[in-house]
Amino acid sequence: MSLQLLLVDDEPGMLETLSDILTAAGYDVTAVNNGDTALEYMLRGGYDLVLMDVRMPGRDGVAVLTESGAPPPPVVLMTAYALEERLAQARAGGVHAVLQKPFAAPHLLDVLAGAVAA
Repeated sequence: MSLQLLLVDDEPGMLETLSDILTAAGYDVTAVNNGDTALEYMLRGGYDLVLMDVRMPGRDGVAVLTESGAPPPPVVLMTAYALEERLAQARAGGVHAVLQKPFAAPHLLDVLAGAVAA
């Protein structure tokens, strides 16, 4: 049985590329392009892991994590920006890891495997 992964990124190219990589690695991927939809999906539950961009229009990744209630599945955040205050909030909220974009696919898969194993 494959792990259910919620993938969230507002950039269409990144969403498609990551979805392809994760599906090929054996994850059952649900891909959404905004924080509002991500929050709805997280509140429904059923995900083993969440990979989410920090900076998105509207509700950002940290807000989704904070508003999703307790306890969320393991969450790995991605960011291309140094948003130290927001990242500190995310870490306090229980985020497993923060990946700095760009990152290599093998590193991503290692981080996700570590999040699931934790």
